[in-house]
Amino acid sequence: MRRSMTICFTSDIHGFFSNLDYASGKRIPSGYVNCMNSFPHDGNTLILDGGDTLQGSPFTYWLYSGGEAHPCVPAKLMNLAGVQFVTLGNHDFNYGVKPLREYLAALDDRCLCANVEGIPEVRKTALVTLENGLRVGLTGITTPYIPHWERPENLTGIRVLDSVSAAREALLELKAQGAEITVCIAHCGFERDPVTGVPLSNPEENQGYRICRELDFDILLTGHQHQARAGIDLCGTHTCQVADRARHYARLEVTRESTGETSVQSRIVAAGDIPCPAALEYLAPLERENA
Repeated sequence: MRRSMTICFTSDIHGFFSNLDYASGKRIPSGYVNCMNSFPHDGNTLILDGGDTLQGSPFTYWLYSGGEAHPCVPAKLMNLAGVQFVTLGNHDFNYGVKPLREYLAALDDRCLCANVEGIPEVRKTALVTLENGLRVGLTGITTPYIPHWERPENLTGIRVLDSVSAAREALLELKAQGAEITVCIAHCGFERDPVTGVPLSNPEENQGYRICRELDFDILLTGHQHQARAGIDLCGTHTCQVADRARHYARLEVTRESTGETSVQSRIVAAGDIPCPAALEYLAPLERENA
């Protein structure tokens, strides 16, 4: 029996939840509130995010520099979007362990990050059964380069491990649990161009190419480099990446045949200019307060 699923994937929102351009004060066709308005919500869709959610916009700087006043706004917006799984980005540690844990605890969804230890709200893997019976195994990883950038006090009690080794162990666990589709949400990019193989960046920071070459995930969702790429099949893994600031999201259509063969198509979907009414209503008083 043929079974299908949809994945909607964002990454590197960097606090750009609103469709308000902070420089001009005008509404623009961008922002997470616009992306989420076209997410489908059904039993065969997964809505995922690749991290770097909390830091990067004037809005979230205002939220977190104000102390305890609005600690869970990003989580509320992710919940309104129906996000089911997220991973951690390097910038999510920038405000410290306490705000990060408050954000994760307020999420309706689960945080998967196989190479981060010491955060109780973080799990390594998850296996979900969709409405059509398809068993989807998920894990997440983040760039192992975080300790090179982050202030030590923001990593108190936290260990960031090698991402490829962690992804390998997670993949073996998911296969042992009977996953029919395996997905890795990776807050890292490609150290080599996924089409030409030309070196692009530090292979200790970005390891997407290596993961595709050495492991056999069905899908690798990447971020961190802020490059819009879709429709790439690399060493048997389908992979894509989205740019930053919620200018668009990636939509993947996945089909598994009765023979066990899996096919994936992905495309970049513009945020559009119609915001989610509930999210815009929630943001309105906060934007007035921050004006």
